[in-house]
Amino acid sequence: MDNQSERSASSKKTTAYRVTVSILFGLLGFVVNLLTINLYFPPYTATILIGLLFPMLITLAWGWRYGLLSALAGGCQSMWWIWGPVNGYAIFSIAPPFTLWIVWHGFFAGLRKKRKGEEWWLNAYVVEIPFRILSTINLYTLARWAISLNPPPWGWASSASSTVPIHFSNFVVIKQMVVGYVIILLTDVLLNLGFVRRYLRLKKRIDQTKTGYIISASLLLGVLFWIIDSVIGSVVFYVESSFLDLLALNIPPYVLNVRLFLILTCLIGGLVTSKLLRRQRESEEALRESEKELSQILGGTSVPTFVIDKNHTITHWNKACENLTGVSAGEMVGSRNQWTAFYSAKRPVMADPIVNGLPGEKMVRRYNGKCQESAFIDGAYEAERFFPDLGDSGKWLFFTAGPLRNYQGKVIGAIKTFQDITERKTAEQALRESEEELRLTVANLKHSNVQLEQFAYIASHDLQEPLRMMSIYVQLLARRYKGRLDPDADDFIGYAVDGATHMQTLLNDLLAFSRVGTRGKPLEQTDCETVLEQAVANLKMAIEDSHALVTHNPLPTVMADASQLIQLIQNLIDNAINFKGDEPPHIHVSAEQKEGEWVISVADDGIGIKPEFFDRIFVIFKRLHGRNTYPGTGIGLAVCKKIVERHKGRIWVESEPEKGTTFFFTIPITEIVK
Repeated sequence: MDNQSERSASSKKTTAYRVTVSILFGLLGFVVNLLTINLYFPPYTATILIGLLFPMLITLAWGWRYGLLSALAGGCQSMWWIWGPVNGYAIFSIAPPFTLWIVWHGFFAGLRKKRKGEEWWLNAYVVEIPFRILSTINLYTLARWAISLNPPPWGWASSASSTVPIHFSNFVVIKQMVVGYVIILLTDVLLNLGFVRRYLRLKKRIDQTKTGYIISASLLLGVLFWIIDSVIGSVVFYVESSFLDLLALNIPPYVLNVRLFLILTCLIGGLVTSKLLRRQRESEEALRESEKELSQILGGTSVPTFVIDKNHTITHWNKACENLTGVSAGEMVGSRNQWTAFYSAKRPVMADPIVNGLPGEKMVRRYNGKCQESAFIDGAYEAERFFPDLGDSGKWLFFTAGPLRNYQGKVIGAIKTFQDITERKTAEQALRESEEELRLTVANLKHSNVQLEQFAYIASHDLQEPLRMMSIYVQLLARRYKGRLDPDADDFIGYAVDGATHMQTLLNDLLAFSRVGTRGKPLEQTDCETVLEQAVANLKMAIEDSHALVTHNPLPTVMADASQLIQLIQNLIDNAINFKGDEPPHIHVSAEQKEGEWVISVADDGIGIKPEFFDRIFVIFKRLHGRNTYPGTGIGLAVCKKIVERHKGRIWVESEPEKGTTFFFTIPITEIVK
């Protein structure tokens, strides 16, 4: 309701303004018409009512209703006083057509406005023709008949003539036609002047059709020359000819050619000027539209952006830029202080040298080689920099600045966008610190591993000899004194023999584990079937004792350390034998080529492994069962993993309890393997 009330109040104000101006223009036209312009053309005098211009301005600007009001307020009423005494009854057929003339053009002006002036037949100069025809018919018929009724009974027109020569009627017809078109031309020109349009509260004209007033002014100049030349010619050069003869009825050929040439010249000049001005206005309008679209785009984007013109004045500063810098658009737009939003001391931002046309190499030098040309926008540059004065603790920004060009390709400004990359930079710094910390940790771990391997090797190697001696003497003690001591002593001696034997096995496995990385041989072409045969041979007694069946598919030749590959497969087969079920174990070895590597598997039908222990079994000394239940030291699978990793491969297990286990390991395929 509030908006409707506001619109209603605004409409009432507009109507009141137009009514007031229409009446004032009507009164002004009445006064000006009383100050008649009389041109003497022997034997007749032409009375020019230039005040008709005022109601014509109103009707063409606001429509026929306001034009009628202006005409009735006086703009078309002065002829009753001027021509009434000499025309008598005829004034009733001569004066009203002037008011009808104003209404006529106002009506067609309204049609032009509704149809946006696209139809040629709605042009004011065209619609004047039918009215002028009707007016001419009126003058030759009704007006001449009314004159024949004179004198009228009222005293102030008692001297009106009852006859009129046909030549005078011709003179009036020509005069009214010329004056009518002159007034239309003047009105057309005036309605295209900025101050007139502002006074009448009309929209500014910028499109092609609205530059026609220049053509109208050119034609008006030609018509005025035609009239003035006719006047001068009848007085100076062709005194034997009347004004009407030189104006239209009997123009000498030479004079007619000169006038036509001049009018044609004026018309061509008007057309050229109109075209040039139209292009300029179209460019200005296109620029305004572009700026409007740019404002809408920048206002709706979340990318912080500002724009400067060729004078380095800020024209756009969007909301995102306000949020980034904490500086409002009201403070920045219209100023040249873009630096204040980013720096504590005055210095140019990247957009400034772009407007100045700074060459690319100098731009790069200005930013110490830390900016580069944009891969997407010609003439644009991008860089990232830390701005210590932004925010509480500074911000890292990635920014791009590029030129704005007009339709001719000339730089008319620059646009600059920003991206806050502070979080990314913080993350990158944290990542670098983590990588450095990880590098140091890995280096320390490698050093610890080397020391651990050396320790394991030394410990297992150096302990072999005393342990062997201890084992020999314990076994000797068992053979010599078994049964001679009490039963507890025999048990103690048995425990010592078993412990020494297990310790020796443990040390051997630990020695093998330490030697994987230190005593490994260079990789060479190794036939996996030969490796399998050797592993089975090494486990001959265990296989026979468990009645195990070992089968295999065709196996490839790979690049490997043969001794370590034998140990790897031997450990996996031995593991399958150790963790067999109630039935004799069936162990199957196979290989498959996949995506640049061989996947070798060792499958059994033993007791299986629960999924939660898949990773634990490859850790050294980690056992899933007690030593009394299943033999082993907990090192064998750890050795397997270490051997596979030395060959740049992977090892994993797939298993289900009571359904068997399959160990997989990979060995990369190298180019020299055929």
